[in-house]
Amino acid sequence: MPISATIRGVLATSAALLGFAAAIPVQAQTAVDPGDYTALPPGTDLALVYGQFINRDKLKLPGGGELKDDTNLNTSVALLRYVHFTKLGPFVVDPQIIVPVGSVHDARVGGQNLGSSTGIGDVLVFATIWFVNKPSDNYSTYLGFSPIVGIPTGTYDRNKAVNFGNNRWSFDPQIGFIQGLGKNVTLDLYGDVNFFTVNNDVGALSQRLTKKPVYHVQSWLRYALPDKKTTIAIGTASMWGGKEHLDGVYTGQRSERQQIRLAIQKFVAPKWQLELIGGRDVQSREGFNEAARIQVRVLKIL
Repeated sequence: MPISATIRGVLATSAALLGFAAAIPVQAQTAVDPGDYTALPPGTDLALVYGQFINRDKLKLPGGGELKDDTNLNTSVALLRYVHFTKLGPFVVDPQIIVPVGSVHDARVGGQNLGSSTGIGDVLVFATIWFVNKPSDNYSTYLGFSPIVGIPTGTYDRNKAVNFGNNRWSFDPQIGFIQGLGKNVTLDLYGDVNFFTVNNDVGALSQRLTKKPVYHVQSWLRYALPDKKTTIAIGTASMWGGKEHLDGVYTGQRSERQQIRLAIQKFVAPKWQLELIGGRDVQSREGFNEAARIQVRVLKIL
């Protein structure tokens, strides 16, 4: 489908294109997996490796239109994560780091190639502190808080239409709540607000790209099979906000979508867990629509 004159104008400013990939790695990392806010005993260490692929198949435009024909954006990411559980006074805390490595690729809008970007992403450093930590066979309760800092370490080229790095700092205070509902059934609820500094180096003219805070609510309903080694879960995720402006002009990009997700986790050995998650958008607005999200995770208790 030919790109309309209006869209060509947007492309010419580089506003929408430079906003396409900027937030993708961060959004991927702040997606919370089932059971992530479970406080483990102090002295426990975890090593995790994630493989994540996301396909976006259409671009939603302001005013309700969309570009679908020959429109695509893929991200392939490996996340390397280390977690250490310890005590801080009476509280359990888990300082940790997440390092993303991967690419934004096969990016095009209405047949126009946007190029690709490969390298390291923006590193996340944070620690969860648990204010409620009540493990139980059937009625566990956990309440934790995580101030997540995104460091602009990612690969970035101001002249590229897509970038794997954001070229800006982020601060994402997140709250997680887990409640056992009875035999083998658990509810997870998570909420966060992601704040961003300004990217002052966009395009050949080093324009100023701003992004409004992104609000994010996630949930998982989990069921542990009788073997206690396997858990299945259904989840939802909703985000809104995140309008982007280039030198004060709205780019047509925002973070507004609702998703459904399915997950299975299985301990294949006492200290090894495998996880598979699949999901997709059921509704999105003014931005790329996620047609498919697949994540594989390997967790090792050290």
